[in-house]
Amino acid sequence: MNREGHSAAHRPRVGRTLAVDVPLGLAVGVLAIAASHFVPAGPGGPRWPPGEGLPNVEAADVALLAYPAIAAVAGGVMLRRLWPRGAFAVSALGAAAALAAGAGSPPLVVGLLLTTYALTAALPPRSWAPWTAFLVPVLAAVPFGDRPIGRPDAELAALLPIVALALVPLALGTLARARREGARREREEELRRSVYEERLRIAREVHDVVGHSLSVISMQAGVALHVLDKQPEQAQPSLEAIRQTSKDALEELRGTLAVFRAPESAPAGERAPLPGLDDVGDLVSAVDADGRSVDLTVEGEPATLPASVDNAAYRIIQEALTNIVRHTGGAGATVRIGYWTSEVAVEISDAGPARSDAAPAEGSGIAGMRERARAVGGRLRAGPRPEGGFTVRAEFPLNPPTVGA
Repeated sequence: MNREGHSAAHRPRVGRTLAVDVPLGLAVGVLAIAASHFVPAGPGGPRWPPGEGLPNVEAADVALLAYPAIAAVAGGVMLRRLWPRGAFAVSALGAAAALAAGAGSPPLVVGLLLTTYALTAALPPRSWAPWTAFLVPVLAAVPFGDRPIGRPDAELAALLPIVALALVPLALGTLARARREGARREREEELRRSVYEERLRIAREVHDVVGHSLSVISMQAGVALHVLDKQPEQAQPSLEAIRQTSKDALEELRGTLAVFRAPESAPAGERAPLPGLDDVGDLVSAVDADGRSVDLTVEGEPATLPASVDNAAYRIIQEALTNIVRHTGGAGATVRIGYWTSEVAVEISDAGPARSDAAPAEGSGIAGMRERARAVGGRLRAGPRPEGGFTVRAEFPLNPPTVGA
């Protein structure tokens, strides 16, 4: 995102933040001014009990001297989430100045604690710890009531609640930041997982399109080379098949990549429909071109399938035929498609030789087919047949479950 786009996205967040914090800062300021005018701190009118070393001034004079300090604390509350360091520093200095003027009050403490929470929620502990070093001394100077003077044990006992009060915003802010960082890491992990899955899906689509077409092209090129010297006129059909297969592969690959680049914004004319079971005949014809026998059988009444199921079934047949072309020489094959009440099944078998290993290692092709079937709620079985050859069978529900349901 460019700088202008970032600023435009940032403005609404700033507005929402100020809409909450500005009234809160005003409330803190109004309450602090009221406390400095109308809440006496000691008997007989003076704001401080005698003997504490602070000036004995009238309440009105104290309030007048403390106005800038109260404004600093209120301003810190207003800007605490936009400028956490500066807001805390300004509110701490304002609270200290109010104390020096004899106008310390609970509303100022609340404002200072709010800016402390914002500071610890925005920064890691190593960053906010030096800023909060004088928080306890400032709170200890606020006149919450009569305190014992000259009795160290009683003074220490009176200080413990103040320390606890200072720890509350520190702990809450640290916890809030930890939760926010945890949520951010989860979002990043989810994004990485989504990107990986999308790349895997693109790779699988490209593999299916290019792999099958290259296998057919290789097969046809072998036929053309075999007859080129002795019967050159028979090489022409193979060359035509190579030309048509490569053209179809390029068009399908271009359409596939266009969908992945911009599935929502691509013009409708550039989004060719994904191939489905209606296109299996073209696959069979391409493999049949060099004399390899491939029988296609359809059982049941063809039904309109969900696009995801239709494409997954087509890709599994495509990959299975590609494996047959690559690994079985000139063996024939059979493709069966069955439409039943609640599911559709596809089965691809070849007539290759019997295998000595009862459970051969599963390659990436079969693993990819199994992932395709599982992605739309289906299941896939693949393995050698006792009489020879290899069978791949996949079954899909007509109404696949919704992803994430």
